[in-house]
Amino acid sequence: MKLLLVEPSTLLRERLAAMLASLHGVEIVQAAGVENALRAMRGMQPKVVVMDAQKPDETGLEALAKMRTECPSACLIVVSSYSPEAYRKRWLEAGADHFYDLSAQIDLLLNTVTRYS
Repeated sequence: MKLLLVEPSTLLRERLAAMLASLHGVEIVQAAGVENALRAMRGMQPKVVVMDAQKPDETGLEALAKMRTECPSACLIVVSSYSPEAYRKRWLEAGADHFYDLSAQIDLLLNTVTRYS
């Protein structure tokens, strides 16, 4: 299964990639920014996209909309360390399939990715 991981922080991106790589049959492509992620999406057509809510090059909601347009069948998972219910709801209403708090829900993220693989 192809997974696109979009995270601006190199350290966090590498940690998440290592965790996700431990799942059987997951091929991970990493991108630090939205434009690189969109280029990667066109070439790989990922089944799952894991993206950080905070993007340095544009708002996360704009990025989510572009990714949904580029690959409408992909499962879009948004992760953040900031997760009040209103914030989570906003992301889900904007088109995310899942929203997970990185500080408390890593296991849910891994379980969701496993279901798609």
